Amino acid sequence: MISFSMKKILLLLLTTVILSANPNEALKLYQEKYSLCKGKTDYQIASCLLNGNLNFSQFRGDRHAFRRVSSKKIRSALRNGNIYEFTMDQLPHTQRYRGLKKYIDHLYAEKSNYTPPQFKGNEEEDTRRMKRVFNLLQNAGLEENSLRDETFNKALLEYQRRHNLEIDGEIGPRTKLSLKEPINNILVKIKKNMVWESLVRKKGPDFVLVNIPEFKMYFYENAEPVLHMKVVVGKTKMRTPVFNGKMKYIVKNPRWNVPPSIYKKEYAHKSEAQLKKLGLRYNSNGKLYQPSGKHNALGLVKFLFPNKYNVYMHDTPAKGFFNRTTRAYSHGCIRLEKPMSLLHKLGYNYESKKNKWVTLQKQIPVFVEYHTVWVDNDGSVKFANDIYGYEKKLFSKYVKARVRTPRPASKDREISEMF
Repeated sequence: MISFSMKKILLLLLTTVILSANPNEALKLYQEKYSLCKGKTDYQIASCLLNGNLNFSQFRGDRHAFRRVSSKKIRSALRNGNIYEFTMDQLPHTQRYRGLKKYIDHLYAEKSNYTPPQFKGNEEEDTRRMKRVFNLLQNAGLEENSLRDETFNKALLEYQRRHNLEIDGEIGPRTKLSLKEPINNILVKIKKNMVWESLVRKKGPDFVLVNIPEFKMYFYENAEPVLHMKVVVGKTKMRTPVFNGKMKYIVKNPRWNVPPSIYKKEYAHKSEAQLKKLGLRYNSNGKLYQPSGKHNALGLVKFLFPNKYNVYMHDTPAKGFFNRTTRAYSHGCIRLEKPMSLLHKLGYNYESKKNKWVTLQKQIPVFVEYHTVWVDNDGSVKFANDIYGYEKKLFSKYVKARVRTPRPASKDREISEMF
């Protein structure tokens, strides 16, 4: 005879099989509308919705920076028969996630009306179609005729602002390319960002957020943005990593110790006279460095949140880069447009030209994230170019690959001076 405990186990197994074979209809509909998942069972759908099933083989960053729901919890919800409720509860309830979800609802409702301009010589038709794009994407309230008046110009500037384009009121190549985007491509882009938004860690009331594709940094106090500024991030071949950290130190008048990788590529072939013109010199150990000062590559202040990538935020003497729309020029670190404003917000002043380390009395969480579509603080949906190609790389078919992990610094202060 079968024991009571064995019957219980068999019943649980049978329930799991039934639930797997007949996906929850509401869960299936959510997958179809708000994700790119292709799950055929409840477990597959829930796992993909909650954990993303991303391909990290070409990703630079800490995959542990993303939240993850354990398979044990998902299977438990399956056995309990509440997989839909469990999944909806585990998904974010933030303004940003809910805003993207609402925007997808809006786009699906207007999908059949979305007719982007083609720019093939019919200017009047292109104008009507641009006005329709402005109306559907940003609720511009324009009369859809061929007149390019002041209201059209205002809507064009707003479109450029929301799409991280140069805000010049000109319909140039990049603006045309953006306006021509089919609605299906827009929906896919938003769905990929819903995945990223669902995976980021929860934030407390006080934190720093850097959005790499936006080239912006935000400082939040009591869950409200009190400071924002432009940033310069890593080149495509020296990508700024995605990770979380805690700001522990400020260094005033930092010295730049040239990392071996940069020395080999950019300075090893130069003479001492050439290096001297660049403000560089060798120390007693034969290591190249740049003394403190306003011409130092790190500027007058840097903000350290120790991490295995040796990446931090700092000032820069190269202010001209902040006038550019695309700002991916660094060796991986994050250059700040207004570093003194951040210094003051943290409660410190720049009062001396001496090199000085300051240990923060209160550590500040720092989130370096990657969003190419997001809901801004004013509720508008913003877009940015996929500068590192993660929209393709992270969502490609997973291939097992050995991912190199940088060695962590042995001490907080043993940080290579990348910039």
